[in-house]
Amino acid sequence: MTEQLPGQMDIFDMIEDPEVQEKNKFDILIHIPVGSNNAVKRKHLCTVTGLIDRTMRDFLHDARKLIPIINLQNGKGYFIPDMNLEEDKRMLARWVRQEESRIKESQLIVDVAKRTLINCGEDWRCMDGRSQVD
Repeated sequence: MTEQLPGQMDIFDMIEDPEVQEKNKFDILIHIPVGSNNAVKRKHLCTVTGLIDRTMRDFLHDARKLIPIINLQNGKGYFIPDMNLEEDKRMLARWVRQEESRIKESQLIVDVAKRTLINCGEDWRCMDGRSQVD
């Protein structure tokens, strides 16, 4: 692939990237079952949709911004919780706690990295990482 020079137009400046077009017209939610008893593994989702695993994970990530899609660490697979079932409500609450814990752990790790940069006189907010902290 050739290097693009600053200000040079790319083919996708004129037309939409085909991968984006494909992604925009595909609705993964029709393949995600409702109810924990109907959970499906990602491998099954890839098989029925013809998508590769990386693309499937991207679709799932985007779909989770619209509706809760649970994949508990019990290996049963993905599902949309049925909010008419107490067990699914509990699973959603457990998933929320699990994700909040993950966020807290990630933030602790990021905080250590920030402190390290600050201790070295670096401003972590600067994109090139070269400006000095006052």
